[in-house]
This record gives sequence, C-alpha cells and structure tokens, in this order.
Amino acid sequence: MGRGVAGGVSEISRLRRYVPERQDLRVRWRLSVTEFLFTPLLMVLGSVALAVGAVLIDLSSPEWPAGLRETFVRLFPHENLISTLRVIATGLVTVTTLTLSALMVAISHTATTVAPVVFDQFLRRRANQAYFGYVAGCATYTYLVMAVMRPHWAGVGALLALVLAAGALVLLVFMGYAMIDQMRPTSVVRSIQELAFRARLRQLPLLARSRTRPRLTGDSVPVTTQATGYVVDISTARLQELLAPTGEEVEVAFQVRIGDLLAYGDTVARIHGGTEQQRRHVADRVLGCVTIDRIRNADVDPDHAVEQLGNVAWAATSTRQNPDVALASVGALRDLSARCAAAGVPDAEVYGGPLPVVYDDAMQRRIVAALVDLVVVSTSSRQHQTCAVALSTLAEILPQLDDRDRDVAVLSLQRALPATLSHVASVEMGRGLARLRAAFDAIGREDMADQVRDMGPRLVRENGLGDGDLIDHLDDLDITGPRPFRYR
Repeated sequence: MGRGVAGGVSEISRLRRYVPERQDLRVRWRLSVTEFLFTPLLMVLGSVALAVGAVLIDLSSPEWPAGLRETFVRLFPHENLISTLRVIATGLVTVTTLTLSALMVAISHTATTVAPVVFDQFLRRRANQAYFGYVAGCATYTYLVMAVMRPHWAGVGALLALVLAAGALVLLVFMGYAMIDQMRPTSVVRSIQELAFRARLRQLPLLARSRTRPRLTGDSVPVTTQATGYVVDISTARLQELLAPTGEEVEVAFQVRIGDLLAYGDTVARIHGGTEQQRRHVADRVLGCVTIDRIRNADVDPDHAVEQLGNVAWAATSTRQNPDVALASVGALRDLSARCAAAGVPDAEVYGGPLPVVYDDAMQRRIVAALVDLVVVSTSSRQHQTCAVALSTLAEILPQLDDRDRDVAVLSLQRALPATLSHVASVEMGRGLARLRAAFDAIGREDMADQVRDMGPRLVRENGLGDGDLIDHLDDLDITGPRPFRYR
C-alpha cells in the first residue's frame, strides 16, 4: 500500500515537469513598462508629487500676509473652487471613457486590414502614452486634493486642478486629430517602418558580434527549452560573460532567431568544441542569455515589423479592397530592405569584439518571403497592380542580397512565378516582369531570366489576346535604371 502511494507521488512529480512554468513576472512587467506603462506611470507619480506640494502650500496659507490672502480669496472664492473641483473629477473620468470608446470604434472601422497592427502601434506611440498619463495624472491629483481640502485653506491646490483640467481639454483636441490620423493605413505603415529601423539598430550588437557560419565541428550538446513563447531577446553581454572562460574553444550555434515561436523541447542552440565538461557547463547556462515571453518585443525584433507590413499588404491584397494599402506596405518593405543593405553591419570591435556565437540574420529573406506571398495571394483578388509592384520590388532587392539570401529568393520566385499567369495582361504586369528579367540578367541567372521572358507570350495567350509578347514592346523603355539589360 505504501509502495503504491509512493509510486503515485513519484509519477505525479514526473508529470509536473511537463507543466508549463509560470511566466516570469519580472519579464512581463519589463515588457509592459517598455510597451506602454512607463510614461503614464511616470506622469501619475509626478501628479502625486505635485498634489503633495500644493497641499503643503495650502497648509501654509493661514500664515500668508493678510493682503495677499484677501486678494487671492477675492479672485478665487473658496466655494467656487470646491464646486469646480467636483466637476473636474467627474469630467476627467468621462473624457477618458469617451477617448477609449472612440479608439475602439476607430479600430473596429479598420478591422478588415490593419486592426491588430493599429492597436499595437497606438500603444507604442509616446504622444498617446503622454496623453493618457496626463489625464490619469490630472484625475489622481484632483481626487487627492479633494480628499484633504479644508475650508480655511486658500485653495491653491484646487486652482491648480482647474489649470490642469483646462490643459487636458486643449490636449483633447490634438489627441482627437492624432487618433484619426493614426488610423490611416499610410500612417500605420509609416509607424511600423520607423519601428523597424529602431529595432534594427538595437539588434546590431548581436549581428556584429556573431558569425553567420559555424567554425567548429564535431560533437555537440543540444540545448532545449521547457518554456513556451517567443524569443524576445538574446543578450550579448550575458553571452560574453558566459563564454569568457572558454574563449574560442567553445562555440554557441543558435538554432533560433529573435521572434521565433518556441514549444516544449525545441532546440535553442548547439554547443560545439571544447571538452565535454566545457560544453555541458555552457549548455546549462546559455538559456539564461535568452529571454522568452508570450509576446514579441518589437523594440529589438525588426522581423516583427516586417511581418506586420507583410500581413497588412496580404490582408489588403487577398480581398477586393483599395490596393493603395498594399502598395504602401510594399513601398515600406522596399525602403527597409534598401536601407539595411546600404547600412550593412558594423565591425564587431565597435561593440566590444566578436563572440564565438553563430546567429542567422534572416531579415532580408523575410522581406522577400512577404513579397513572394503577395505575388501568390494577388491571384485571389485579381489585383494585378499589387502583383506588378511586388515583382518590380523583388527586382530592386535581388541585386542587394548576399549569395545565400539570393539563392533562397530565386528558389522562392521560381515556384511562385506561375501564379502570375492568372492576371490580366496589363502594361503594369509587363513592366514588372521586364524589370524582374533584367534583375535576373544582372545577377547572372540567365535560366530564370529565360523563364520570365517566356511568361510574356504565355500571359498574352492566357488572356486570349492572340500571339504576342507582353514584355517585348517594353524593351525600349527606360524601366531598369542603370542595370545592364540583355536584349533578345
């Protein structure tokens, strides 16, 4: 009997190892503060400090010179200030409620295309955070002053509450316009684009200090995770501290990237080189350098912004909507790719020297994947304009890619190009295919250039326009810029 009970307890203990651990509240709090809470909380605390200062001034008001106190009371009667204070307290709550309601209505209005992205960007805008922090701070200040107000005080705290409430009403006008402006798809796209640039800059230390290919081979120790969630960050400072004793003898090859979704038992990294003891030592501690959480951190994850732009364009392309939203997203992806390719990655010495860490930067591949998805999904809505712009953008990006990313992009295009045959044989489609053919010529992929060249007559025939070449009549136009163009 006792042996059976002990066995049951042992089995329960074994099963509990597979139960997900409770989320680290410190990580959750840090991300929440970073995303939205820091500015509002700071302004509320400032309002509390201001209330304490106003109360102290009111406490000293009976000792003011008689002339000063009499003049103040004559200009601002105490009874009027108290009654105004009660109105302000309820009015601020009403303003906040109406603002939130208007926000929900605006988000629901754009729900078919960019609603999740709008809400995410709304939270991250400093102006929005400051506005909510100001209104919440005004309300907190007003209630604190009301709670301690005395009839024999001069009422400086109440007067200051009136000034703060007037400022909140003025800000409401600007906030109303800002909310409307932020719901525009072009504003959303621009905000995501700027967020991607900042995230790329914050990710540069990891990219600069790591290597793209492993240098050590042989036996390795896999590092698996018991946590579930997204890879939020990989700390180079912690990696430097962990790998300092082993130098170049041990190499950490990450199998995941920032933004990847992990499940129980997924391999996070493999530890190569060194002795078995050194590999085990690093493997036991390398997860401490990786932050995992249930939501992605857009501040250090530019791929998140790329996927948001791709999702916005995909939603606008997959339905019969105005293609301007998709075109704006494609333009942002093209600009982001060009800027990242031009900037490159700084030397490792700028951030403290290289580390024996392998990390794969897939940002350009994700941009290409988003554009290829548009080429495919545009067939469902027959948006030939979006497909043509996506092809032209891919033609611009291909020469900027390194060899590995270029091979992946060419393979993806090779499998997706047949989808373009379902579109109308428009001038835009011909121009997009011609640009793509020129790009394949420029990178030395004549086999793909021939495939694109053959699609011109096929697209014309698919549309029942008889014999002809959709691309041939565009060869005389300056559509490829300075790139070499191989005529046939």
